[in-house]
Amino acid sequence: MGWNEAVENYLRTLRTATASQYRIALEDFHGWYIHTYGEEPDPALLTDEEVREYVAHLSGTRNLKAATVNLRLAALKGLARFCGRRLSARGMRKVEQPVEPLGGRELGRLVAAVESHDWGAEWMKRRNLAILALLARAGLRVGEVVSLNVEDVELNDRSGWVLVRRGKGLKERRVPLSAEARQALRAYLEVRPQRPGRLFFSRTFHPLTGRDVQRVVAEAARRAGIGRRVTPHTLRHTFATRFLRSGGDLATLQAILGHTNLSTTARYLHPDTGRMQEMVEEL
Repeated sequence: MGWNEAVENYLRTLRTATASQYRIALEDFHGWYIHTYGEEPDPALLTDEEVREYVAHLSGTRNLKAATVNLRLAALKGLARFCGRRLSARGMRKVEQPVEPLGGRELGRLVAAVESHDWGAEWMKRRNLAILALLARAGLRVGEVVSLNVEDVELNDRSGWVLVRRGKGLKERRVPLSAEARQALRAYLEVRPQRPGRLFFSRTFHPLTGRDVQRVVAEAARRAGIGRRVTPHTLRHTFATRFLRSGGDLATLQAILGHTNLSTTARYLHPDTGRMQEMVEEL
């Protein structure tokens, strides 16, 4: 079976969107192969060495992003598997862009923007302040915040906790609350309409979604004049960065954030752009 016939037969086994992307990838490989080796590729005889050379061409000569290279590699591996061969060539490792945490001034302005904006009823303003506190001062994921029930909050004079019942991996954990987070939650609970179930809900008393929280954070960032994209994950990252800078250790942070592996928590050790600039200026 020749190249074109094999490709067409293989693409017919895929969903339309995937087939469209893979067609472009396989056409690109086909053109590269003829230019490099002077003959048509045989899908039943593809080798890892040929594929590695192609990957090197994509990542080196053409400087394509890891996601693009890996998509084209996936198309080749799928075609080879369809033709009875197995390729083991590895793709490029995607380098995650570090999330830039908010500085103290930016975080303060974000809170002030929520306080000064008319969100409707007073309880809605305090709701939004409590949500910001759980993200930026307790490090919860946005999905964990919107899944909290009223009974998951424990507030005492000098301590406080929230119980995350279904964190990532469906793991349960208790997250300690700082004085500011306790204050924000207490202020919200004082005026919160008496409803059972979810801790946070909309003006029509439907449970908030992650998208709802994203919109609140984005609007607050816009009003605060923060000239970059701010998301709930930015606030979680801000918490982790501030925790480590204040002398906290990785093992404790791992428990608070609900990470399974310490290596995941260690990603927060990188210095942010502003701090790197400060360090260079001090030389």
